Amino acid sequence: MTSSAANKTIKVDIVSDTACPWCYIGKKRLEKAITSFKASKPERNDVEFEVNWLPYQLDPTASKTPIPKMTMYARKFGPERAPLLRDRMLQVGKEEGIPFSYNGNIVNTLDSHRLILYAAKHGKQNEMVEQLFEDYFEQDKCGEIPTLIESAGKVGLDKADVERYLNSGEGTNEVQQEIEQARRQGVQGVPNITIQGRYVLSGAQEPETFEDVFSRVI
Repeated sequence: MTSSAANKTIKVDIVSDTACPWCYIGKKRLEKAITSFKASKPERNDVEFEVNWLPYQLDPTASKTPIPKMTMYARKFGPERAPLLRDRMLQVGKEEGIPFSYNGNIVNTLDSHRLILYAAKHGKQNEMVEQLFEDYFEQDKCGEIPTLIESAGKVGLDKADVERYLNSGEGTNEVQQEIEQARRQGVQGVPNITIQGRYVLSGAQEPETFEDVFSRVI
């Protein structure tokens, strides 16, 4: 084992929105990169990855009243372009093993970010992010509070305490401050990924790109 790789921890900070399909794709590609990187050389088996998810809202003005995804896409991108974007995402998702569905609704994502904050404080952040992505993009489950409570239960969080937390408004200011900090730092789109506090990648990069940065860090 080389001394440079021994007991090395690579920190990955991901600014993301729970209604962003490219963020889900980026998560899958990052995980592929981590698995491949650790398996590529014996001395990399001990390299650990600390992944931290940070909030962002592509549309902070979105209503808390659910509307159909395709209605929102048509409003945002135009009725002719929306189906083309959907079809492209379906194809990219298929390549990454994600069965995207566009039959459900969309809602303001602030509460979902509050739930991720709660999960982080209970050691379940990455599991919560994965569950929210799966529920929203694959199961057509909107991010309303009752649905978020069910999602929290799936990763082992206390549903009663999550219900109290979400209904209290707790965590709102903290999430909004983190979103504002990301904007001040120049983040204008997601996913925005910073590795080891130095290397910034914008968008859902291919696994090879992540591995190249991991090698630089080591």
